[in-house]
Amino acid sequence: MYRHKLRKRPIAEVAAEYASFKGRVIIFWDDNIAGDMEYAKRLFRAIAPHGKWWSSQASIHAGRDDEFLEAAARSGCKQLFLGLESISPQSLAAVHKGFNRADEYSAIIERIHSHGIAVQAGIVFGFDHDTPDIFEDTVRFLEKTGVQNATFNISTPFPGTPLFRRMELEGRIVTRDWRKYNSRDHVVYQPRLMSAAQLLEGFRYANGRFYSLSSMAKRLARSPVQLWWTLPLNVAYGYGWRRHAIS
Repeated sequence: MYRHKLRKRPIAEVAAEYASFKGRVIIFWDDNIAGDMEYAKRLFRAIAPHGKWWSSQASIHAGRDDEFLEAAARSGCKQLFLGLESISPQSLAAVHKGFNRADEYSAIIERIHSHGIAVQAGIVFGFDHDTPDIFEDTVRFLEKTGVQNATFNISTPFPGTPLFRRMELEGRIVTRDWRKYNSRDHVVYQPRLMSAAQLLEGFRYANGRFYSLSSMAKRLARSPVQLWWTLPLNVAYGYGWRRHAIS
């Protein structure tokens, strides 16, 4: 589909469409708005006069470039979703996420916050190097750094992927009921360093603790960036998770 390259619309065309929306809050549905830094900076300058607020997804590289962050903030960026994936260096190396360096996460999050931009972290549990300690360690890290929001998922070997093929060869696929391949309600493979039950329970623990009132207070007090934006999101996520967990 993507043919291993970025596809970019003309900036003037994007800015015109951005301005045409009646709402004030915009989500750029871009896999990585920092994929081409120079393009992104020009885009931010083009949309800044319209006075809207926006959020998007970005790679960790976004947090290393102050010029990018400054231009994003001036154009109305309120939050960036960062695919941190894991706080474990071993897990990141094993899934070839070498450009994500866990030892840089704290500094990068702090830099993004310094520009008045909130952070939503994307976290995956169940890598082969993950032990039962990963759940508490991850939430503790997110609380310490004041991450405003987080999306947790269970690693899932989707059919047709190299991960599925490897786990199939290792005899670790436990079901082919594709309805269970949703990364949230089921563990469809045998984890290496914990049981499937421990992985599912740990995933539920992380969601429950992160969106508990005590964690919200701790995280948002530590980094009150965009509090008016992130507090309602936390309440909504927490309510949604509790309803999901009960059902």
